[in-house]
Amino acid sequence: MRRLALLGCALLGVACTEPHTESKESRLSFTVVAPGLSPDSSLCVAGSAQAWGPWQPCGLVLTYMGDDRWEGTAPLTPQSLEYKFTLGAWAHEALDAEGQKRPNADLTVEGLVHVQDTVLAWSDANTARRVVGQITGELESLGEQEAEGLLPREVWVWSPPQTNPPTPIQRVLVMHDGQNVVDPATSNFGVDWGVDEVLDSMVRAGAVPRTLLVTAACTAERSAEYGPGQRGARYVDWLMTELVPDVRGRYGVPEDAPTTVAGASMGGLISFIAAERHPDLVNAAICMSPAFGYAGFSYADSLKARRWGGHGVPLWIDNGTVGLEEQLQPGVDAMEKLAQTLDLDHVVKVYDGAKHFEPDWGRRMPEALGWVESAWTRD
Repeated sequence: MRRLALLGCALLGVACTEPHTESKESRLSFTVVAPGLSPDSSLCVAGSAQAWGPWQPCGLVLTYMGDDRWEGTAPLTPQSLEYKFTLGAWAHEALDAEGQKRPNADLTVEGLVHVQDTVLAWSDANTARRVVGQITGELESLGEQEAEGLLPREVWVWSPPQTNPPTPIQRVLVMHDGQNVVDPATSNFGVDWGVDEVLDSMVRAGAVPRTLLVTAACTAERSAEYGPGQRGARYVDWLMTELVPDVRGRYGVPEDAPTTVAGASMGGLISFIAAERHPDLVNAAICMSPAFGYAGFSYADSLKARRWGGHGVPLWIDNGTVGLEEQLQPGVDAMEKLAQTLDLDHVVKVYDGAKHFEPDWGRRMPEALGWVESAWTRD
């Protein structure tokens, strides 16, 4: 499935790289064998390359060459990217040997790269979705929550295990794209962040105090609600002044328990905006693979234009290096430079080989949460 503004895997074909030349332009070519597929089918490559329109279901159209073979070539700048094959729509993706939708394949394009692959079957409305993982601990749905000016969305609350001796909840972690955070059955891609497992392990090990997790699902207006502008402002106002106080009251969270806001991609951007807009209510922000800059947009430039003076909220900022992560790095670099200029309490990490994907973000959460704890306790 696509990763648009929401914005794993082994390469299932064979990529052969010819010697690199001095040219700044590379070429990526595909040969795909699809036995039994009608010659008039639209066999396409969808992927993270900007030249294809990132994650359009038919970014690169392959041409039927006869003998069940489709071919196509795309000139690209050197880059790492992720891709998968479709029949021109997300309803029809290439399946693996187990009859499941293939995960994104990845490769580095530099020089002349040729990918050869065979696809034996394609998804349809009856294709079962692969679900990986489980819910650990106690997860409660608060049902659909309504707010003026926003679409309704489901909210979930995960409660931490009790300690011995018993202790009250001492931390609140608020996350966006809540359908992807704890339950793989509700996640967009059948695999979640695994934050329930992260918090369960860290609480039991004494690495963090008992932490209540509050997650709100995204809506069809995710881009506007997670971006700069009136809709994004309304979303973080609702989150921090209406939803979180209500949940804290329901679950008996002490008033002095600090709150961290966390998310990835557009969720990373809106986490930053939440801290910017409510530094009195947000005690730390975790911004993973944040969409600080893309398609000509730069949030760092926006802050400079408004002469934003900064705040004292600790900021964790990180990114990977594969596919869309590579395209987001300039925005991360620009924000890091601004944070240094304003002397913000921040850290920036880059994880080599990490993708724009829920499990990759989940694997970074223990380090991020640990850094936040240290930021609160250092002099």
